[in-house]
Amino acid sequence: MHAKGGRNEMRTMIYASLAMSLLLVSCNSATEKPTEEVKPPAETPVEETSEETTTLPDRESTMDVVVSVEGEDSTITMDLVEGRDALYSMYIDSERYTFKTGEKEDKLMPLDEMPEGYPEVNMTFLYVENQTPESVKEDMEQEYNMQFEENLISAPVNALSLHGTSGEVSDSEVVTIYMMEVDGGTLLIKENYFLEAQEGHGARFEQMLETLEVRK
Repeated sequence: MHAKGGRNEMRTMIYASLAMSLLLVSCNSATEKPTEEVKPPAETPVEETSEETTTLPDRESTMDVVVSVEGEDSTITMDLVEGRDALYSMYIDSERYTFKTGEKEDKLMPLDEMPEGYPEVNMTFLYVENQTPESVKEDMEQEYNMQFEENLISAPVNALSLHGTSGEVSDSEVVTIYMMEVDGGTLLIKENYFLEAQEGHGARFEQMLETLEVRK
């Protein structure tokens, strides 16, 4: 009876060991089973909108220009200047003028002071956002108390222009305004001088404007 009992106990132990082994194998199989790689959901390719970028053309830092002032031709070396926000560039006569960019407008001014009592001499550049040359023209006609001659011109720039004088004496104010459609708005260029300076500063302003390039 003792031996039989021992065999039963042995058999029970063997069964238990087998059961434990099977359990371990089952656990190991479950643990070691390679998990399938979870792939992220396929992303729908986003179509890139081809936004047209506008850039200012690359230009040399100086350029020799033949200018004609008061009937005389001369060749001068002009320096490249760039307007606010790289909207435009042009060459200026740095021996006679200085160019400054500002928060609102850029300004070209003579280095020499003007005679006392005479109108200002300068050329200003202002970018008017989201306005057409026609709408800017209406604002200019209200701002100035003078009769303007209106033209569509191709020189010195492609623009809608206004030109007027306050009188016929030497110190009468002369105003020439150019309105160019640029980058969804209007580049407003204003030349200010007096009648006596029309063949001097006026002519030089025009010839410097001929070198103007805008962002494209």
